[in-house]
Amino acid sequence: MTTYDDTEANGMNERGALLDFPGADDLAAAGHVEPLSERALARMLAEVEAAVATEGAAVTAKGVTGVVVAIPQRRLLGRQFGRRRALIGLLTTAAVATGVVTYANNGTTSAGTGTHSEARANTATVFLDDISTVAASQSASSGKYWKTRTTVGTTYISQSMNYYVVNNGKVYKKGLRPGWQVGPKDLDWKGLEQLTMDSGKLLDLLQSPPRPKSISPFDQAVTLLTDSPASPKLRAGVFKAMGGLKGVKLLGQVKDSTGRGGTAVEFAEAKSLGQVIVDPKTSAILEYTFTWTAGPSKGKVTHQTFLSTGFTDKLG
Repeated sequence: MTTYDDTEANGMNERGALLDFPGADDLAAAGHVEPLSERALARMLAEVEAAVATEGAAVTAKGVTGVVVAIPQRRLLGRQFGRRRALIGLLTTAAVATGVVTYANNGTTSAGTGTHSEARANTATVFLDDISTVAASQSASSGKYWKTRTTVGTTYISQSMNYYVVNNGKVYKKGLRPGWQVGPKDLDWKGLEQLTMDSGKLLDLLQSPPRPKSISPFDQAVTLLTDSPASPKLRAGVFKAMGGLKGVKLLGQVKDSTGRGGTAVEFAEAKSLGQVIVDPKTSAILEYTFTWTAGPSKGKVTHQTFLSTGFTDKLG
């Protein structure tokens, strides 16, 4: 066991001493994990709170979604470092097990899910790379229709690209949906299934010279992630490609219009600004806001809050 007195003798600096606790490696390498049950989490939090009561560290419990731990570094050093080392291990276990990562744009790292580690810069590129891993780990599924449920209604797209909306409980056919734009291409359902999943090639496509009435690369990517039957591997490639866009910026932790927590990413172009909120545990897009900042549509805002998206075999 390392104590404050022997850190210099062992060539260990203060940071090294602070990271010398049970679970440090697990915290740094924590991948996407499923949250604990409420009962298991409550038992773990009770243990943490009991330890905190003894040691005087600060812990805030956030239901079943995560644990935020605040422990001043200087107070961790001293002749009782051994006992506090054990406490940190317990807190680390709780943070990793609850399956939550927090990203901020201030260069600091918080404990949680994903492949994010202290040694990596806290940028949109890193966040989107981590989310691509989460997206790739989701189960593949299929169905006759792609269903999108938002705060303003529910829509369906068939494999033949027929578009349906639900109004007062009834389903209405509204014609054919235009293809999904990916750079110079407009892809139907079958064309989307044949689209490359390589993030580098996807980035090249998204950044291809704009066409008349072309939407931004960021908007194209978000549309693929919400309004299309993209496979988990394709979604992973799209997230990673988004991280390569120049002008993409990590905003940090926010809440959408329904109160759900997520991580916001922003993309600014000459005439528009896009902002997306992503659930870091599932890679689901929670909300998207697109604002025209110049041109004849300046000030126009398109806002969508996604309650659920996925495959289904029936309408209504």
